[in-house]
Amino acid sequence: MAKIQSARARVLADHVGLGIKCGQLAEGPETVIKALAAAGVVDNHEDAVAYASSKGAPVVVLEDPAAAAEVAAAISEEKQADAADGSQAAAS
Repeated sequence: MAKIQSARARVLADHVGLGIKCGQLAEGPETVIKALAAAGVVDNHEDAVAYASSKGAPVVVLEDPAAAAEVAAAISEEKQADAADGSQAAAS
């Protein structure tokens, strides 16, 4: 069985359901971190992670990566729906 790659990202906004707060470093499976980054919850760019680390940001390990992935998917779906609503309103 292949080892799951872990990744870190700087948290951009508090999210009670995931137990993360702005400025912290979230750590979890790379696929989950990428999904959270795509949803705008975290910044996984190496400069953002290095900055947070240099400031002594605490690392929070995502306890339930599956839940984090679901949150990321839900946020992404919301953004897509909002974008679709906005483009329909602009076309009217």
